[in-house]
This record gives sequence, C-alpha cells and structure tokens, in this order.
Amino acid sequence: MRPVNINGIDWFLDDYEMAGSLRDVKPDDIGRRGYGVFSFKGGQFFLKSFREKGLSGFIRGKIAPRGKKEYDMGKRLRALSILTPAPKGYGIAKAGSYIIQEFIEGTSLLYALRVSRDRELLIKGLARLLSTLKTHKIRHNDLHIENIIIHKDEQYLIDLHKMAIKKVFTEEDELSNISHSLAMVYTEMTEKEKEIFFRVYGNEGIREKTEAAIRAMRINWVEKKKARAFDKTSIIEKKGNILYMKGMDAIGNGVYVETIKSDKKTEVLRYTDHIRKLYRNQRRLKKAWQSSVVLAYMGLNITPRVYFFNPPSFSSWGFIAMEDLRGKGEELDRFLDRGYSNMSIRERRSFIDRLAGFFKVFLRMDIIHMDLKGCNIFAIRDNGFLLLDLEDITFKEIDGNILARMLIQLNTTIPIKVSYTDRMRFFLDITEGLRLDKKDVARMIARRSLEMEVVYEGVGGLKRESFKAMG
Repeated sequence: MRPVNINGIDWFLDDYEMAGSLRDVKPDDIGRRGYGVFSFKGGQFFLKSFREKGLSGFIRGKIAPRGKKEYDMGKRLRALSILTPAPKGYGIAKAGSYIIQEFIEGTSLLYALRVSRDRELLIKGLARLLSTLKTHKIRHNDLHIENIIIHKDEQYLIDLHKMAIKKVFTEEDELSNISHSLAMVYTEMTEKEKEIFFRVYGNEGIREKTEAAIRAMRINWVEKKKARAFDKTSIIEKKGNILYMKGMDAIGNGVYVETIKSDKKTEVLRYTDHIRKLYRNQRRLKKAWQSSVVLAYMGLNITPRVYFFNPPSFSSWGFIAMEDLRGKGEELDRFLDRGYSNMSIRERRSFIDRLAGFFKVFLRMDIIHMDLKGCNIFAIRDNGFLLLDLEDITFKEIDGNILARMLIQLNTTIPIKVSYTDRMRFFLDITEGLRLDKKDVARMIARRSLEMEVVYEGVGGLKRESFKAMG
C-alpha cells in the first residue's frame, strides 16, 4: 500500500479518494482532537489518533505504530468473522499515528447491561464472543466492556491495538480476557447470570480462578487510586496545600457555628456551609481522604459528600470537610428506637429490603466498614442510607469471618425491639450471591450476640439491653 502525504502525515488508504476528506487533519491535532467523524461517499467514518510520548513512545511509533496495528488487527478479525468496525486506512506522523474505521452507531455493553430488560441475552453474547477469541487464540489486553459496542443487537470489538493473536493460548490468556471483560459488572450480576455466562462460555471450571483474578484487579486498582489521592487528578483539584474534590473549591468559606463532638481522637465542628472532622492521628486522616477518593472514582455515594482535605500543620490538626447532614435524617439506632414499633409489617419489610439493598451495593464491591455500629449508619429521610466515619472504611475481600464481625457489631448496637424475623430477613438478603457458608455465619452471629450486651444511642440517650431478656 503506497502512502499519500497530506500536511506531513503519511496516509495509507483502502480508497485513495478518501484523501480529500483528510485535508483538515494536521499533525498538531494529535492528542488535542483524539476522535472525529467525517463523511465520504455517503458513509460515516471514525478517525482516532494515538499520541506517542517519551522514548518508548518514539520507538513504538517507528517500529509498530498503534494506528497501523489497529488497522491490521481489524482486517485479521474480520477475516475470522469476528465483528469489529471495518478498517479503512491509517496514518503515520512524527508525533503518533491514526486509524480510520467504519463509524458504528451504538452503545457500550456496559451501558446496555445497565438499561436492558434482557441482560441474559447480552451475557450470553459476551460469553460466545470470549469463547470465539479463545478458539482463535486472541488475547485483548484491554477487554473491559466499554470496548465492546452493541450495534443492531450484535457485539463489536474496538480498541484493537492492544490485541494479539498468539501461537499458544494459555490459561493466563484466557483468564485475562474473561476477568477484564467482567470486572466492571461482575458484582452486579446475579448468581443465575454468572452460571449462564460460564455455561455458555464452555468452561464452568474456570469460574473460581476468574473471581480471584477480578478481586486481585480490583484491589490493585484501589491501591493505585489511594496512592494518587494526594495528587492532582481527573477528580482532584489542588489549590495551595488543600486538595478539593472536583468542583468543590467554592465550599469552605463558612463561619464556625458549634462543636458537635470532641474527644482525644477527633473533633467535629459545624460551619455554616460544611462540617469539619479534625483528626489528631494523621494516619486516620490520610485513610479517610483516601477512602473518599476511591469511592469517588467508583461513583458510589455511600458516605456524606466530601468537599476537601486540609493537611495538618505544626499548630493545628488536619481535617476533612464534608456535607452537613443536619435535618436530613438520623443515625440508624435512633431511627429504629424512635420509629420501629410504629411501623406496620409491610413498612418494616420495605425498610429492611432498602437497608439490605444498600449493604449489597458496597459488600459486593469488597468494601468493609471496620466499626459498623448502628450510630455509624445514617438513615436519610428520603429512604436512603450513608456510612459514617470514612476512616473506618477499607477495601478487601469479604469472607465469613469479616461479615460475621460486622454484623455482630451491628446486631448489638440497635434496639432489641427489632424482631428476629426482620434481622434474619436482612441477613439472608445481603448474603444472597455471596459465596460463603450462610449457616455458619448465622450461627456465629447468633451465638456471639447472645453473649454480648446491646448498647446503642436511643431517643432518650444511651441504652443498655440484652437479648437474653427477650426470651
């Protein structure tokens, strides 16, 4: 294929009449306008650029430019009847390269799974696609499901420059394809959907290793986000020594109103436009900010909204500034003490189902609260819930012992008036889909709870009760 040079870019095109549509593309556009769509002969075409940086990028641009690799891989996949946008050409410049593809109007598989009424059909399609990749010994090193586009009910692979057709396809290659494709949605899948996926894929025995790989990926991702929690990033703005969540830099100018709490570890102060939680222990301050950053990247609104981080100085504690929840609800222990007895059976079931749904959101993401007392769960008046004490949130694999410890603490810090039936309903709901021995966990919770005093903050102040008094 001979090149045609336009504005210092060498274009290699399936149809050289397309050159006229590329007159406005300039090498300086690489990295500034990474994507574009243009028309040619009544069709629509997608133009994407790859900017190469540093010495390694310079060498790659000379030896294996990504635009050319994506073009070549597209041709090879289509020859194998694997759906991908038809490649139409590529370009090479000093700063990087380009790929031209047929423009596919569609949505990502991630979006489709979250809005579709027929998730099982999409999951079967993904399983078949991955099985086909295995058959042809193809590994895609960035196979998250936003790189799969749904077009006319078919699944199209994109971002092909990270793919390789291998001579030997190992189990590690297979696990990489499966775990990367499922990582963003696996916690949202039901047990039935998981069974369907592995059955249609044709290797049910690989499920356990896949789940371990997904957990390892998630832990690695969390650690990377925590490591960058004190840098300027896509969600963090830095002004002086203060770190702001993006768009929150206008908050924090309010005046002091009152001290809500003060002890040896923390002080909680109310200002007119925010709450400040001051920490004497810098490790816990750092942990609270890191947790809030990770949750922000995850898009999980399971804690009060965090505004900014003010580091400690020689003369003052550091603090986290966050949303003021006054007037929006109350802590779970007080809420139940005040209102549980007045609820109908139907209202109680509805409440338990909502609370269990909240727990399932974070438990399935391996998010754990190390001090899960009733007073550390906030019941919002619009039927939502929040976790308090950010410094006690951690990210690690949930198991029976961890879950039992969390639920024993919760069980013994809410009023004993909450019935055994409602407690069991909650337990069975949150453990649905978790691969652990529910009977062993339930027995552990019941046995330990009976041995402990129930202590919580009620409407009239601190209360002490015992499960033994119930029967």
